[in-house]
Order: sequence, then C-alpha cells, then structure tokens
Amino acid sequence: MPRSFDWRSLLARTGLAQTAEPRGTRFWLRAGVVGLALLNGIAILLVLNPPGGSRRELQAERERVRMQVAATRAQTRRLEAVSRNVQLGAAQSGEFESKYFLPRRIAYGAVITEIQRMTQIAGIQERDGVFSEEPIEGTADLTLLNITANYEGVYSSLMHFLYEADKSPMLLMLNAMAASPQQRQGAINTSIQFQAIIREPATEVVRGGRP
Repeated sequence: MPRSFDWRSLLARTGLAQTAEPRGTRFWLRAGVVGLALLNGIAILLVLNPPGGSRRELQAERERVRMQVAATRAQTRRLEAVSRNVQLGAAQSGEFESKYFLPRRIAYGAVITEIQRMTQIAGIQERDGVFSEEPIEGTADLTLLNITANYEGVYSSLMHFLYEADKSPMLLMLNAMAASPQQRQGAINTSIQFQAIIREPATEVVRGGRP
C-alpha cells in the first residue's frame, strides 16, 4: 500500500527547513537595500534636474514672463492712447465740418451775403462775379465752390476787405488775386478768387450722384 509522506518531517530530517527561512530573509534585505538605493538615486536626480527646470532656469523664465507682461501692458496703454486720439480727432473733424462746410441748399446764398457784408464794411465796390464747382478728389460728399469777382477801391479799403475775409466766420479761402492800378488816383482794380466747401445732402451721397 502506498505510504503518505509528511513533507515537514522530511524537511526537518534533511535540515532544509533550517536553511529556508534565513535565505528568504537575506533576499528581502537585499531587495530593500536595492529599493532604497533606487529611491535615493531618483531623489538625487530630482534635486539635480527637477522636472520644471533648475532654480536658475525658473528664475530666468519668471523674469522673461515678467518682461513680456510689462511689454504687453505698455502696448495696451499705447493702443488706448491711439484710440482716444482717433475718437478725439473724429469728434473734432465732425465739429469742423458742421461749422465750416456749407450745406448745398444754403451755400450760394450764404457766400453772396458774406461777401456783400465784407465789401460794405471795407468800402469797396464789387463789379461782377462768376461761380463754378469742382469735385474734391477722394470724397463722395464734398464739392469745391469757386467764387471769382472783380473789386474796385483804394488800397486801404482793399486791405480792410482782405482782413475781413481772414476773420470771417465762414471758411472763405483766398485762392488767387491780381491787382492793377486805375486812372483815378489811388484806385485799384482787383480780381479775387475765394473758395468754399459745399457738403452734399446725405440722400444724394447714398444715391451716388450730385445734383
């Protein structure tokens, strides 16, 4: 009949049971030493070469970011100043146009009235005059009105007339002038061309035509 074996009693008789435990202990001791050495190596590597970079590299990166932020802020301030200047320029341009550009419906009457006022104050005589128009290049709603007329008077009256034109609340631009003496003592015949700007009605600009 087959026998049943007791493996523990067999190991005890052969002495293997005495050596099994010390060999397992030495293995785990060696494994622990290797693990500690590996962990120490990883710690030293992280100290010498951290994932985010060394302290010097991090300080340099922080300085670079700080300078970039300062430059961005300065550029933002410049853009804000430019925006304010553009808005101010647009507002001033609108005020200038509304004050000095003549609506077409009143342009001719306003110019004639102003010139008559200046001639009466200066004491000179207006002989004859002609009007002409020409478009202002680069604009869709502005026209240049040319007013050319002959005037007669003494030199002082002519100077007074030019002074009134310069101080006129209307934008009358002196474009050309020619003077010649007359037979009458002290009299001067003068041809003067003024220019004014006509603003076309908005409806005409939308249609793309001029009246």
